Amino acid sequence: MEIEIRAKINDIKKTEKEILKLGGKLIKKKKQVDKYFGEIYLFKKLGYSFLMRVRIEKDKTFLTYKGANLKRDGVWKEYEFPISNARAAVAMLKEMGLEKIIEVHKTRTEYSFGKLTICVDNIKGLGSYIEIESLDNKNFSKKELINLIKKLNIEKNQIIDKGYVTIMLSNQKSPYSKYVVN
Repeated sequence: MEIEIRAKINDIKKTEKEILKLGGKLIKKKKQVDKYFGEIYLFKKLGYSFLMRVRIEKDKTFLTYKGANLKRDGVWKEYEFPISNARAAVAMLKEMGLEKIIEVHKTRTEYSFGKLTICVDNIKGLGSYIEIESLDNKNFSKKELINLIKKLNIEKNQIIDKGYVTIMLSNQKSPYSKYVVN
């Protein structure tokens, strides 16, 4: 399970300095292309949204399921594993009746911060964001993640409840925007 919080930021360099000042450790910088797939009929049938994602990085590719069946804002059930053939994965998802609903291009700088991961993202067509996540919701609450955001000198009004995909779908007036809500 993944608990995350994100905020819109104006100055990537300033935010990265704050992360390092608080003790964050740079892990890596990478470019990612995320292709998201879904199907409105299935969302209606299941009563919640889910996304299948094919993530392509320079030398790695992953297939990910993200399900909002817990119906808690910012909390996704997530399964991810490496794959060797992105093209085959995309073809398989289409054969299963899922359609590509959006593609996200992002440059990500990833930091470790204790048991948390902090990502500073520059997203094509959307801007710059910070995302803090814990894969263990037993040790961290959303409130603790908000407190860390504040320590990074990011104002509470910069915090956004919606994910990148949701924002982009809404901006594009996609029919999926009313189903993909996290």
